[in-house]
Amino acid sequence: MSASAFKTLYTQMIQNGGEYSALPKDLLRKDLQVFVKETRPYFLVSDSFFYVPAYFTQAALTEYTSKFPQVGVLDLENKVIVVTKWSLELRRVNSAEVFTSYAGVECRLIVHSFKPQLKEQLHPTRYPTNLYRDDEFKTTIQAFRHAQVVSAAAGRKNDMAPISGGKGQVSQGVLTNSCGEWQFKEGNTKVVSLGGAKSKTGGAPSAAKVKGGKKVVKKAASKAGAKSDAAVASLMSGAKKAGKKS
Repeated sequence: MSASAFKTLYTQMIQNGGEYSALPKDLLRKDLQVFVKETRPYFLVSDSFFYVPAYFTQAALTEYTSKFPQVGVLDLENKVIVVTKWSLELRRVNSAEVFTSYAGVECRLIVHSFKPQLKEQLHPTRYPTNLYRDDEFKTTIQAFRHAQVVSAAAGRKNDMAPISGGKGQVSQGVLTNSCGEWQFKEGNTKVVSLGGAKSKTGGAPSAAKVKGGKKVVKKAASKAGAKSDAAVASLMSGAKKAGKKS
C-alpha cells in the first residue's frame, strides 16, 4: 500500500463540494476492508494510514445482529470488517467539539451494510493517525472553504458601499452587509448510536467530541491536489477476496 484510501476518497469528496454521486462509479462499487481501531467511546476504523469514525444506519446494525449474533458490534475492536455498502456525506459541525472534523466540516463514512472477517488478520505497519490532523487534508478543506466564501462574497458585490469621491474614508468600498454563511451540499442520513438511540439531527449521539479548550484554526494558502483513483481501487481490492464469513 502506497497511499491512504480514506485520504484519497475524502479529498475527492471535499473537492466535489459534497457531491457523493460525482465520485468515480467504479470506486463507489468497491467494498471497504478496514481495521477497527476502537469501538469505545467512538467506533474508529483505519486503512492503516489514517482513522475516521464510522456512522451506522439502523438497517446496518439490524442486519448485522441478525446475521452475526455471536459477535457483538462492540466486540469488533482490533478485528477486520468489510463495509459492503457505504456512502460519504459532508456535515457542518463544531470543530471545537468534534475532533474528527476541521474548520467546521466533517466528511462522514456512513455504513449501510457490513460484515466481520474474523479469520482475517491485519497487522498495520504504522500507527494510524487522525485524518483531520493531516496537513494536506486540512489544506484541502481550507481551500474549499475559501472558495465558498469568495463565491458568497461575489454574489453580494452589489451591496458594496458606493464611493462618494472623498479621500481617506475607510468606509468606502466595503461590504455594507456580510456575505452570509458559506454553503455546501450537506448530508442528512439518519444514523444511530451503538446503544440504539436515534439522533434527531441525523448525527451520531456518540460523535467524537474534543476534550479541552477551543483550538485556533490557521489559514493555509494553497490547495491540495487530488489523489489517483487507481490508488484507491488497489487499496480496496482485497475486500472481495476475503475468506468465508465466521
